[in-house]
Amino acid sequence: MEQETKQCLTCKNNFEIRSEDFAFYEQAKTVPPLDCPDCRMMRRLVFRNERTLYKRQCDLCKKDIISLYTKDSKYTVYCSDCWWSDNWDPKGFAQDYNPNKKFFEQYEELQRKVPRLALMAINSVRSEYTNGAADNKDCYLIFASDANQDCSYGRLMQRSKGCVDCAFIYDSESCYECIDTHECFKCLYCEQCQSSTDLIFCYNMRNSNNCIFCTNGRNISNSILNVKYTKEEFEKKKEEIFSNYESIEQAKKEFAELKSKTIVKYASQAKCHNVTGDYLFNCYDGVRVFDTSDAKNCSYMADADGPIDSMDCNNYYYKPELCYNMMGVLQSSKCKNGAFVFYSNEVEYSENCHNLSSAVGCNAIRKGEYMILNKEYSKEEFYKIKAQIDEQMKKDGTYGQFFPSKLAPFGFNESLAYDYYPITEKEAEKRGFKWQNQVTGTYGKETLKEGDLPKTISGVTEDILKEILVCTECKKNFRITKAELDFYKRMNIPLPHKDFECRHQDRMKKRNPRKLWHRQCMCEKNHVNHTGKCSNEFETSYAPDRKEIVYCEQCYQQEVS
Repeated sequence: MEQETKQCLTCKNNFEIRSEDFAFYEQAKTVPPLDCPDCRMMRRLVFRNERTLYKRQCDLCKKDIISLYTKDSKYTVYCSDCWWSDNWDPKGFAQDYNPNKKFFEQYEELQRKVPRLALMAINSVRSEYTNGAADNKDCYLIFASDANQDCSYGRLMQRSKGCVDCAFIYDSESCYECIDTHECFKCLYCEQCQSSTDLIFCYNMRNSNNCIFCTNGRNISNSILNVKYTKEEFEKKKEEIFSNYESIEQAKKEFAELKSKTIVKYASQAKCHNVTGDYLFNCYDGVRVFDTSDAKNCSYMADADGPIDSMDCNNYYYKPELCYNMMGVLQSSKCKNGAFVFYSNEVEYSENCHNLSSAVGCNAIRKGEYMILNKEYSKEEFYKIKAQIDEQMKKDGTYGQFFPSKLAPFGFNESLAYDYYPITEKEAEKRGFKWQNQVTGTYGKETLKEGDLPKTISGVTEDILKEILVCTECKKNFRITKAELDFYKRMNIPLPHKDFECRHQDRMKKRNPRKLWHRQCMCEKNHVNHTGKCSNEFETSYAPDRKEIVYCEQCYQQEVS
């Protein structure tokens, strides 16, 4: 079919369905979506709570645990040890399919009965306050992060050591407040830097060391504002910045202004071909792809590694293929409209299932095949009932669409959707999402007032570990941990004045949004590829009203080399 314009069922905005999309829907044996890409992603992300944690009891062993669910949640919640144990059987909650009731009504009945996993964290040591995480050691409040040691307060930290308050950081050590950083050591307040050491307030640096306020640098050292200085002059500037809390805050403002005037490439892409999106590596043939590597023929994706021939998926890892409308997948194929499906094939409308093949409407199954609503069938009976379900869903208009918003187990403001689509409670309810009004944390219990924090780290003793601090922004109380204090002293960094969540939100605001605008290259210099104003056009996540100077790939490479 040719390209078609449709009106989104939820937000009423128009969106395009490409001819390539129609070809995929036919291959995946599904139907075109009723919602635009943003509304589809919002519905998937509300099924993912990463950072909103609560204290409660495990409903099986009765131990006190950390959980994604409040103690008043309508769900049964088990700790990891109990959930994975043989003390209960998910198949014991099996339901017969009733052709006289809507499918999602029957799935909701199952969803409410089957125990849910308190946190998704495996093979970690002394890292209880982590989620969506694996193989971590001595880590605290890190999320969607694997194989780290001594790391705290971050999201998407991978294979790193001793890093604090970072996001999208890989193979790095002793870094602080860094974003989109690869293979860096002792870098502070840096963004999009790689293979560098001792950078401070730097942007898009490669193979450099001992730099302050530098941008787009390659193989430079002892530099300030991209100008070479003596080692003594560099150390003097560093000492000036870190003299107290106020001087660091001033440096943050100067860095933000510096970035706003620098030349940027239209998208953070490397080794990519015929793909639109941002923060991409080695991706081919797709549209609206973000934070993804090694993708082939994938569109409307985010947070993915190695996906093949898939569409509309988030948090999608270990070479999954031929999946559609999925939230949280590991190494699965031909799965549709589900959340947290691992090592499975041909699974639809299911949650938190592992090693499952040919299934519809299952929850928490750890191994099985030919299952509907947690009940096992013969192959023939399975496909017979599945055909009935498909026919019923086509009649009520839900066939091929993701779970209804009301089935999301979390409030919109608890979920990852709120990070990328920060709508109000009223708007969330209008769209059919729930809202969590039970506030986490404490307020008004501080033993140190906002203005009483030491201005430097040198005078801070371990007595601070007994104090309760207050966030200058949201007014929530928070504490300093021993590992955190040791890090600040080692790196000569003043104590933070905001709690973890506000610091996280500040970092996320520094990254480009998951939106694209059609723009023209702003280069007006004479380059090999043009004379006068460059005519190249592109899709970029830099909005037209931003201050950055946005270049196409060719012009950028000629300016930054």
